[in-house]
Amino acid sequence: MKIINTRADLDAIKGTPTHAEFMRLLRGTMTTMTDTQTYPEDYGTPEYAGPKLDPVWVEVESLETITRFGFTKEELMQESPETDGE
Repeated sequence: MKIINTRADLDAIKGTPTHAEFMRLLRGTMTTMTDTQTYPEDYGTPEYAGPKLDPVWVEVESLETITRFGFTKEELMQESPETDGE
């Protein structure tokens, strides 16, 4: 198994199935689901006597991982998943 820690590691395996899979996973890191519900300070403690609150999930863009590998959002969106492994 090849460990990919840097852009150089990734570039070294370009054209392989491992590269294609890593690129697919990297694209998947561009968003995350975040709970935006506002909870009372004591929510989740035994002292909380209020109603149960459901999470409010919102998709939020998060580009930290792709930036760490030297990509911009635009670059990753231009990369074709179909040709990554060729």
